[in-house]
Amino acid sequence: MPTADVTEQNQLAFSPATSFDIEVLDNLSAAETIWRALEREGTLSPYQRFDWLSHLLAAGADGQGQLAICVVRQDGLVRALLPLLIERKLGLGIARLLGARQANAGWMVLASGFSPDASAMAALITQIGERLSRVDLLELDNLPQSWNGIANPLLHLPVGPAPSRLYVTDLAGAQVPYIESRVPAKKRGNLRRGRRRMEESMGAVRLVRVDDLDLLDRVHAAFLEQRRARFSEMGVENVFGSPMFRAFFREAAISAFRSPRPVMVAHALMAGEEIVATTWGTTSATHYSLYINSTSSGPASKYSLMSIMIADLMDELITSGITSFDLGLGDFDYKADWTEPQTVFDALVPLTRRGAAARAVIMARTRLKRTIKQTPILWKAAQYLRRQLFRLRGGH
Repeated sequence: MPTADVTEQNQLAFSPATSFDIEVLDNLSAAETIWRALEREGTLSPYQRFDWLSHLLAAGADGQGQLAICVVRQDGLVRALLPLLIERKLGLGIARLLGARQANAGWMVLASGFSPDASAMAALITQIGERLSRVDLLELDNLPQSWNGIANPLLHLPVGPAPSRLYVTDLAGAQVPYIESRVPAKKRGNLRRGRRRMEESMGAVRLVRVDDLDLLDRVHAAFLEQRRARFSEMGVENVFGSPMFRAFFREAAISAFRSPRPVMVAHALMAGEEIVATTWGTTSATHYSLYINSTSSGPASKYSLMSIMIADLMDELITSGITSFDLGLGDFDYKADWTEPQTVFDALVPLTRRGAAARAVIMARTRLKRTIKQTPILWKAAQYLRRQLFRLRGGH
């Protein structure tokens, strides 16, 4: 498997002895039965769940393009599913993982026991490429090295380190309360002291899972305002306030009320009757991914809202059988208190000569972004410049 200093490959080693039957479907409905069967027994991240992607597409939150759901069969059995969206950019046809722009982990839906080696993976992607019309480049972003203990076969493709890291931790064997066994004594004491002081000034502190419409409306409104304020400080437009993301969050959350493995679940940290923080997460099998969060910028902000919220969330997840957890992509100080950073990778597979030329340009841009994000002085300068440009554009 690749490491952070991976040497990028440029060619696929094709083995004609490995043969797959590739069926390309142009809509989700046609793939639903196969997809759900693979979900029940196979390996995938929450961001390849059928329901996650169907809600995302229904809201129009994943761009415009042609769907290409690649169903992989071998010896008559469905072995994998690679959901792609084909877009045209500057005259190039680029097929990317469906939902990748809103995902924390890229993956190919794998049947149980299917683990192609490098030669088989090269043959598989070559055969998929032959079935895709007018596609120059295959783009697979944010590929983790493994998922639920299964090595990622997509890392046999030409890859390089992605700009951001994924923050993950193992909850297998963890006990409730989580902070007793997994949090250092000093931090545990600070956490409890902060919680006690917040309760003294604001009222009882508790984490509430959102499972009814009235509470969802309240929590969603609080989230949008908290994120607007935070993004304004960062110099970033609040994409979650757009109509498409409002619809995506609302409809996905409603569909998963009281589900044991929700496709979208919201939690609110309450202090008295005030919503001081929120989390929005998604699940698959025994994994929970925290997709986005928000915290109050008011009086409650002087307390460790994220730490208090995550501590309570961990207890709920462990009790429900979740054994792994991630805080998503991106480097923020609080993430290192609860999870471990892991390098993820971007795969760019040229399918034509034009694709090969474009790959060189895209990889150079990715290396530059990674250098900036992983070099503190450069990242601080980039954040400062972003805030200034945001203000010049009249952002608020």
